[in-house]
Amino acid sequence: MHPRSDVNAGFSLIELAIVLTVVGLLLGFGVPAYKSMSQDQQLRATSESLAGQITFTRLRAMSTGNTQTINFDNSTTPQRLVVLSGSAYRTWNLPRGITFVNGNAASFNMTSDGRASTSQYVVLANNKGRRDTISVQVSGLVLVR
Repeated sequence: MHPRSDVNAGFSLIELAIVLTVVGLLLGFGVPAYKSMSQDQQLRATSESLAGQITFTRLRAMSTGNTQTINFDNSTTPQRLVVLSGSAYRTWNLPRGITFVNGNAASFNMTSDGRASTSQYVVLANNKGRRDTISVQVSGLVLVR
């Protein structure tokens, strides 16, 4: 066996430069794609959470026997959902970067029999313009599309 010389140990400067270039390219393409995916996931999670808040309001109206009013407040930053029950209220803020785009009403009621006063839809959007829709049926069914 021949003893190994220290001259051949390690990486050359060219090999190191190639590896750093490849890592830089991977990061350069990967970070924007990850950010885009993250924003889309945040929109979807917000839609599902908002649908959960509306369903919770429906269940609360049924359990207490009191009508619950749901208002979409666009005048605040961040925008928020306000649920009124008599003189008490609860609020739920939209996360940063998510906004109410439109819907067919600014408020509606969930009655003690579990029904909504009218069918509603709420459209949310993120900073990229992607949208998600929450549909509330008169029967009280809440769907995320």
